[in-house]
Amino acid sequence: MQIQRRQLWLVLLVETVFLGVLAVWVLIRLDRIFEPVSVLVALAIIVIGDVIAVVLMQAFAPTRITFSAGEGESTGHAVDGFGSSDRGHVVIAGEKWSARRQGARQVVPGDTVRVVSRRGLILIVEQAPADTRES
Repeated sequence: MQIQRRQLWLVLLVETVFLGVLAVWVLIRLDRIFEPVSVLVALAIIVIGDVIAVVLMQAFAPTRITFSAGEGESTGHAVDGFGSSDRGHVVIAGEKWSARRQGARQVVPGDTVRVVSRRGLILIVEQAPADTRES
């Protein structure tokens, strides 16, 4: 399952709020809530926690598939979206990706698509020519 950008931001927000509440709770228990140094320490804990969370999210990214020039052609199937929009989702090698259609040919769910390029976690796809379609 691929994690969307909004979900990553939500995880980071929840983690930040949790660390903030934890820092305030510790400062209240130590009776140091209003000391300037304590507030700076709490902020440092939150920032360090956020950096660790981002590093861990990148290390354990939801996918290990890479697309680059020179690799073999990758094909998959459109699963939803597209229609009147040029955006939708495709499944490539068993993983669901956000995708954007390139070219004039329409893509509908069920169509075989060919990956043209990648921009971040968004694949640029086009309808696969008839001779490369999967059965």
